[in-house]
Amino acid sequence: MKYFRKSTALLLSVVLLVSALGIGFRASAGNRCSCAEIPRVMVDGIGVALHYDQGGPDEYDVSVVAPENLKEQVLPIVTNIIAAAATRSWDKGADAISALAYGLFGHLQVDEYGVSVNPVTNFAKPVNTQQNHQTNPKYEFSYDWRMDPMESAALLNQYIQEVKSATGHSQVNLIAFSEGSMVCMGYFAQFQYDDIAQYISIMGAHNGLTLVGELFNKHIDLNGTIAAEYMRAYGRFAGDDGAFALFKPLADVLEGVGLVDALVGALNLLLKNVQDKVFADTLIPLFVQWPALWGFVPHEYYESAKQTLLSGPKYDDFRALIDNFHYKAGPGYKADTLLANAAKKTKVSIVASYGFPTQPFAPNSLIDADGLIDTARESCGATTAGLFKTFPQGYTQKVADEHNHVSPDLRVDASTCLLPEQTWFLKNQIHFTFGFAPFLDFLVSSKNQPTVWADPAYPQFLTHLPNNTFVPTQPEAPAKTVSLPQSFLALFDVVCQLIIAKVQEG
Repeated sequence: MKYFRKSTALLLSVVLLVSALGIGFRASAGNRCSCAEIPRVMVDGIGVALHYDQGGPDEYDVSVVAPENLKEQVLPIVTNIIAAAATRSWDKGADAISALAYGLFGHLQVDEYGVSVNPVTNFAKPVNTQQNHQTNPKYEFSYDWRMDPMESAALLNQYIQEVKSATGHSQVNLIAFSEGSMVCMGYFAQFQYDDIAQYISIMGAHNGLTLVGELFNKHIDLNGTIAAEYMRAYGRFAGDDGAFALFKPLADVLEGVGLVDALVGALNLLLKNVQDKVFADTLIPLFVQWPALWGFVPHEYYESAKQTLLSGPKYDDFRALIDNFHYKAGPGYKADTLLANAAKKTKVSIVASYGFPTQPFAPNSLIDADGLIDTARESCGATTAGLFKTFPQGYTQKVADEHNHVSPDLRVDASTCLLPEQTWFLKNQIHFTFGFAPFLDFLVSSKNQPTVWADPAYPQFLTHLPNNTFVPTQPEAPAKTVSLPQSFLALFDVVCQLIIAKVQEG
């Protein structure tokens, strides 16, 4: 014990000396940079490549889906799933689903303590000290997006200190996308706001996702109407050209001949009979044990989801781990509180999206979203008219603040947002595409807090075009119908009728 105390005292002395001399993460006075280009630390979401045996001799990149297994496994297993549903062989169907999931996602498995089963991770790459931040201001923070957001936030803090030291700046611009906003909430909860010149949240998951809340409560419902609307939404995004443009008329045809309902009905029948087995054998070991995914569960779903999926002493440690984030920085604490506090200390800008349903796997999928995250949640409180609906003519915004915060297409009321003057909405910006560098440049180059009134080119409501440009949103025009050739429709109708007849016979 005496030796331990002496060693601890010596260590503390060294730390204090290093801090006093400005060695390590903090730039010395002579290394300060006074340029106007504040470095940007980018925190992305799920999908950035992880690494197998990172730092080791056999290191290689791994993606979300194991591509080498696609061709060999998908088609044969899908055939087995269809056969199992047709013959009512529920156990075989569950086993086929499990085989498909493990074949595609098995490398991402996490155990009941939130630790990766395989040597797969993503440590933050060292900051390039030779990078000229005046010409290249972006610094990409990498992390393992399966892991605890609080742990990732601690690594983010280290990375921010390294960027400050390398650039000579006392602050950075922190820009988060999707799950990255959860990591930033963990950062604010633990390290506050002094090192941040501006925080920008882009389609952030800081308030959770209704989709994940429903799924983690085993509320699974493949809805044909919602699936068709999801396809139509892609068609609207694509305009008149490109493959996505066919999604709308294709959805119309599939729905019109009853094939959507037939296919979705068969899948729902299968899921109803294999759901518990699939969760126990596949979904919980593969996905539910990711600590980060619990950050996506909204507060109103959280406790019931734990009871549904994480009951028993086996998960005591895991529940404590996810509770720490949920109630200190996540939806249980309310990201709005952290963001409101941040807005008092630094510049804060929030970018949300609308125009798509969320993914059609749960009962509440037909909500205004960016294709994944609810518009209301990522904007911290916007009121929407409802998916593909508009407010009535003469609608008055809910909060009177002497500014108009109702979108020109009468679909969004931003007056109910946490920060209505600092929240932008991108119509038809799907969550899975990213292409608005000029808009980001406008936000980060603002000397003062940017607002929706600061630049006519970037008003509160913008519409994303298929060529990745933005224009101010306009009043809604009647939807333009995109049609397939009549000969194709007739042939497709005959094929669909034959398929339906075979399904009814079997």
